[in-house]
Amino acid sequence: MSATRRSRRMPPLTARDELTAEQRTLWDVVAGGPRAATAIRESGQLTGPFDVLLRSPEVGVAVAELGARLRYGSSLDRRETELVIVTAAAHWRGRYAWLRHAVYARDAGLADEVLTALAAGAEPDLATPADRAVHAVVDQLLRTGQVGDDAYAAAVELLGERKLVDVVALTGYYSLSSFLLNAFDVPLPTGAGTPWDAEPPTSERTP
Repeated sequence: MSATRRSRRMPPLTARDELTAEQRTLWDVVAGGPRAATAIRESGQLTGPFDVLLRSPEVGVAVAELGARLRYGSSLDRRETELVIVTAAAHWRGRYAWLRHAVYARDAGLADEVLTALAAGAEPDLATPADRAVHAVVDQLLRTGQVGDDAYAAAVELLGERKLVDVVALTGYYSLSSFLLNAFDVPLPTGAGTPWDAEPPTSERTP
């Protein structure tokens, strides 16, 4: 059964005026940041992981501020940022993150063939050595929790140490985001779909 057809585990909270003072602090951080246009519904409710994080608003503020810094204020360019995000979303079958960031990744210059390969768990045919270095680091981290010597050396040479740190941190952040969305079964918008909608959740697959 896909994520769009199961009952929602955690009903959305109400708009800002009906939240606690601590929850309003998180709402204000999101509303005052670069994600305001996509993270707040017309009803005033937060979307995605931020609605979940309203249940732990102090943690939510820290997560929101870290995510904004990593996504909008790191040393990575837009294509590199989106490559990290869609690679992590594909690995964790993060339907909500994939639905949004596949669009951003195309806009940033990643080919449809790259997105198709990532969704299928295959090696993507990336256009530049730097992109290949980014993907190798993210892929190895997600699969093994480690980065091999060859991938590390290539990343340092092609990206530099600062970018490499930002790649690793962004991978961790979007793993956290995928965990929140998957664990609490945050539904996709009505009618939306992802490459894995015909597949059962990971826990129901045969090992």
